[in-house]
Amino acid sequence: MSRQSRRPKRVASPDSPRSGDSIEALLAEWGRERPDLDPSPFGIFGRIWRLSTTFLGDAERWLAPIGLTFESFSLIVTLRRSGPPYELNPTALYRESLLSSGAMTNRIDRVEREGLVKRLPDPNDRRGTIVRLTAKGRILADRSIKLHFEALAEALSGIGHAERQQLAALLGKLLLSAEERRNRRPRGGKKPLSGRR
Repeated sequence: MSRQSRRPKRVASPDSPRSGDSIEALLAEWGRERPDLDPSPFGIFGRIWRLSTTFLGDAERWLAPIGLTFESFSLIVTLRRSGPPYELNPTALYRESLLSSGAMTNRIDRVEREGLVKRLPDPNDRRGTIVRLTAKGRILADRSIKLHFEALAEALSGIGHAERQQLAALLGKLLLSAEERRNRRPRGGKKPLSGRR
């Protein structure tokens, strides 16, 4: 019988008080299982990943009643934020939005079918296109971004103003470091992990 099979499964009681968040529990387990390693960086990144997943799911839930997914929402509010005439080429649209680069054409197709955007010839590129927000898309973008900001403010209601500013500054510093590191990488190649053979 293996060590793992002998170990009883831990079942958290719904009535038992929690001493910390779910990542704190993971850190404690790694501290027990691998005391030779420092898991503290995961305390930061694990919480960022878990918060990202949680808030993305929340956003999908509060956008659904007005007929938007997070992807379609991100696309139309990026165009709205760009200012008149509310248009970008697909490359800029990807770069300025919070979306991954995959399947951008399919995303544009979906919102175009809904009448939220329209494609126009790019005057600076004979083979290119411009994506422009329609009047219907602008109305929905304004409505959805108001809803989004209000929901995010509610999600932060347990954190004071000064703490929000401090958190935003620290996350901004971390994001800037990550973006600078990404920009230093050679195009088309991945930097090998340290110690990989």
